[in-house]
Amino acid sequence: MGRAASIAYDAQKFPMPVSLGNEAGAWEWDVANDRLRADEYVHQILWASTRQRSEGGTLAEFAACIHPDDRDAVIKRMKTNASEGAAFIAEFRVCSAEGDMRWVLARGRYELDEAGRPLRGRGILIDITGASLSENQYGQRIEEPQACHPLERAADHCLSAREAILEADQPFLLKLADILLLELGRCLGRLVKTERDRRMN
Repeated sequence: MGRAASIAYDAQKFPMPVSLGNEAGAWEWDVANDRLRADEYVHQILWASTRQRSEGGTLAEFAACIHPDDRDAVIKRMKTNASEGAAFIAEFRVCSAEGDMRWVLARGRYELDEAGRPLRGRGILIDITGASLSENQYGQRIEEPQACHPLERAADHCLSAREAILEADQPFLLKLADILLLELGRCLGRLVKTERDRRMN
């Protein structure tokens, strides 16, 4: 199978995520084929090239967008959680497509195939620039789900429900799940800002 045909097949199996609006973005990582796709919101933060925006990027290309001081820990956690089919939570810095540094909050969940191998991950990404507590806060935000706020656990459950709805081919329910994910993303963004203000006072 040629490269063009392979990309077309992957796009059918792992379609571009539905846009969640202008306050939160959706991403999906086809682990087996190393193809990371996202909606326009995430594209505007990360991808600079037309190819990346249309076809998605590799994990290495995504890693290149992460601040050098944060990169190794974020990628290590992504790979570890993908191998375990676990949830992923991280707050870290990225060098945006426009060249400035942004803080982002990423929340996702990975799933395994029938043989127990990493298959794909799906999640949300929120730009929380200005809401980070300090330059050291990133290190405290590479967490296990149990340590998180109830809203983050709610986002985890919503992602799991979205996967089941997608498998059941229920477009209306899928739209409702995307709306809920958007609202959870907004709430999580406000939560970080509130926590910052609380610690500053």
